[in-house]
Order: sequence, then C-alpha cells, then structure tokens
Amino acid sequence: MLNKLKVMLFGGKPDHERRRIPRAGKVPAVGGHIARQQLVMQITGPMPRELWDWFVLMGWREVNMKTNRRQVKMLPKVAFANIANANISERETVYRQAIK
Repeated sequence: MLNKLKVMLFGGKPDHERRRIPRAGKVPAVGGHIARQQLVMQITGPMPRELWDWFVLMGWREVNMKTNRRQVKMLPKVAFANIANANISERETVYRQAIK
C-alpha cells in the first residue's frame, strides 16, 4: 500500500521493479566487464556461448563500468582466464577459488 502511494506521488517504478536483476544479454566482448553482487571481472579473452550461459546461471551480468558508481571488488584479470580454461567438471572449483 505504501509503495503504491509513493509511486503515485513521486512517480518512478516501484522498489521491487527497480531492484530486479537485469536480463541476460548477448555474450560480452573482450575487454568488457561482468558483475555479480559486489564482484566485477574483466573479460580478457573470447567467451564461448556455453561459458556465458554458465556465468548467467551463476548470476553474472554484463555491466558498463563507465556509468557504474557502485563500490565493487575487481577480481584479478587472470581469474577469467583460469575459469575459461578449466574443464567443465573443474570449473566450479576454479570459480570458488577465484571469488574468495
């Protein structure tokens, strides 16, 4: 009720719509950034569609760092290469080590 009143008085979108995770888009280009919560990783090599689908399932989305003003923790550049080069069966373990 209170949210509806705020939207009517001040305009804009309700809180639950503003805070929703953005939809996954196309595969990010080399040099782009992907984020999950407060973690950001730079894409340092080509990303196959299968790897991007895996990142999306883990909650990662592409972000524009030029317009991003959030406080974030940048992962080392080698983190993406380690995850991308890992076998599918080992990927989860390498991922957990990278985000520690």
